[in-house]
Amino acid sequence: MAYELYFCNCIEDSRLLYETDNFIVVYDIDPIQKGHLLIITKQHYGNIREVPESVLYELIRLEQQVADIIETNFDVLGVTVMQNNGLVMDEGTHFHVHIIPRYADDRFWENQAVKQHELPLEQLSRCLAEQLH
Repeated sequence: MAYELYFCNCIEDSRLLYETDNFIVVYDIDPIQKGHLLIITKQHYGNIREVPESVLYELIRLEQQVADIIETNFDVLGVTVMQNNGLVMDEGTHFHVHIIPRYADDRFWENQAVKQHELPLEQLSRCLAEQLH
């Protein structure tokens, strides 16, 4: 059976590395590094704000297990766990997490050329203090 996902139209069973009740794990089709994995929700959630708490708990546990497998069985420095959210996500995707094997000499962060924008940090601090509970 293939999973019909808005994420990438259709992911064939042969691409599935692992699945849980709410997630599938596959190799990224455009990897940053060999072994770059995606953990993709089976249900369509536009971003992390839509994912139910029970599903988030399952995600964190799955991230922990995948990181442990990579870090225990391969000669890596560790992994980077990344996700995009909201309008910065690629068109045609839905909520997913990247697990990327890392090496001491991989120059991962050197390839980031980010144009800086102002964000009022005092306002952010206030919002965090007032709205996190």
